[in-house]
Amino acid sequence: MKLSRKTVIFGIIGAAAIALVAFVVASRNKPPVYETERIERGTVVEEVSVTGSLSPSSKISLEPEVSGRIVKLRVDEGSVVKAGDVMAEIDSRDLNAKIASQRASLDSAKARLAELVAGTTPEEIALAETAVATAQTKLEASVAAKADAETALVNAKANYANVVAKAGTVMDAKVDDLLLDFDKAVTDAKDAFERLTGPMFTNDDHLTFSTTNFAAETAAVNTRGEARAKIVELQSAVDAAKSAGTGAAAVGSYAAVIADLDAVKNHLEADREVLKYANGLSSTTLSTYQQNVSTAITTNDADVSSLASDKAAIDLQQRLNDADITSATIAVSSAQASLTSATFAVTSAQNALAQAKADLALKKTGNRPEVIAAQRARVEVEQAALSGLLTELSKRRIVSPIDGTVTEVNIEVGETVQPGKTAIAVQAKGNFQIVTNISEIDIGKVKVGDPVHITLDAFPRTETWTGKVSDIHPAEKIVEGVIFYETTVLFDTEDPRLRSGMTANLTIETDRAENVLRVPLRALTELRGKFTVRVLEGGKPVEREVTIGLENTDHAEAKSGLAEGDLVIVAEKKQ
Repeated sequence: MKLSRKTVIFGIIGAAAIALVAFVVASRNKPPVYETERIERGTVVEEVSVTGSLSPSSKISLEPEVSGRIVKLRVDEGSVVKAGDVMAEIDSRDLNAKIASQRASLDSAKARLAELVAGTTPEEIALAETAVATAQTKLEASVAAKADAETALVNAKANYANVVAKAGTVMDAKVDDLLLDFDKAVTDAKDAFERLTGPMFTNDDHLTFSTTNFAAETAAVNTRGEARAKIVELQSAVDAAKSAGTGAAAVGSYAAVIADLDAVKNHLEADREVLKYANGLSSTTLSTYQQNVSTAITTNDADVSSLASDKAAIDLQQRLNDADITSATIAVSSAQASLTSATFAVTSAQNALAQAKADLALKKTGNRPEVIAAQRARVEVEQAALSGLLTELSKRRIVSPIDGTVTEVNIEVGETVQPGKTAIAVQAKGNFQIVTNISEIDIGKVKVGDPVHITLDAFPRTETWTGKVSDIHPAEKIVEGVIFYETTVLFDTEDPRLRSGMTANLTIETDRAENVLRVPLRALTELRGKFTVRVLEGGKPVEREVTIGLENTDHAEAKSGLAEGDLVIVAEKKQ
């Protein structure tokens, strides 16, 4: 049986459709093909590319980047300098010490990394076990020392309490002696006024006899009234001191008591004087009066002397008490400080023991890859810190960025300089410079002294020149609403073929990272400021977060997240 032409055509079309569907289904099941690049170490150079034009060269004014005292000045006006010559130095002794310390930290970190990479030997394990035993012994000793310090503090506090109590007891006894002598002085003063000299005067304080010396008589009468009032004051002062019941009150009354006794003695001396001129008294009565006055004066002097001795004894005792209490206080403070130190020593010993045990455990278990990676990162951190200090050190030097002649020197050795003031001016060697405008996006990367690769439109691209950034104008320049900063580049060598106005293509090297892990830019994906790559592991892509540093048009510095030899995916093709 013959098939119709239409039937055959439909059959062919159907078979083709079935084959196409089968091909599509098979293609969907095939895994994609990945294009990868291996992570390797190399150099990442950060660059800024701009264009500019040649113009006659001009004088460069150099300012210090930091403040400080000038310690060396190597040029004078008229000196010929070359690019890189140090013309002046700012005091950097403090920074040199930091750099030396940082170099030591970097060397230590490198040594530790080498140790981790090399692995642990039986000798190192033995040393680690010894370190644990030593740390344990030190901990036990520090715990014992802390216990001794606690006992010493308790004893010092007890001694302080005893010293204070003893000082109070002894002082109370001295004060009691003074108060007793106060009472005696009051009694003796009253006795002198009433019993011993009372018969010489009437009730209204006049003499009971006549005299031949009116002045002596007047003095005796007048001082009589004063003495009467002072005896009342004397009694009040003594009563107040006794009522207060404190050593301070007793000592405080001392001056008033002595002054009152002096007034009484003044009257007694006036009485003794007036008796020299007495009339109408029998020799017996006169002798009795004179004896009574003499006894009163002697007693008064004795009372004053006793009180002075009491006061001196109190003052001496106070000084002794103060010295003893101060000594006891210092002993308590010293014991407290010793306990604090001993407590800190125990904590330090505990930490040291824990660290020694951790080190031993690590040495016994071997060094894990993440530990080595962490130490390698530590080396990079220490290296970065050293680089930062070296950069800071470079700011302590005023360096000529070009070949030329010094035309101004505005500083002297010993002078303290500040940024913003021209220190040295250099006239560039050669005839031409390149002026270019760098956008605000890139200007933060560029600094004076950066090397520059130069080509000129007037010459073949294969012919190149080199130069350095010599000046960055501090003020902005707005072109069509965009902010730029005028930057000057000087040629490293002269060339008589150069002409003013020629167009120059500049590639400025702004930073360089040597011997770092490099990741292709096309392998990076950025999302909200974070970078990720896909790493091929066991034939399957695995996403990793990475931290990048310097970057250029091809590569970026991989600071974390990748290891040397990793395969990163840069492209994916469907089969």
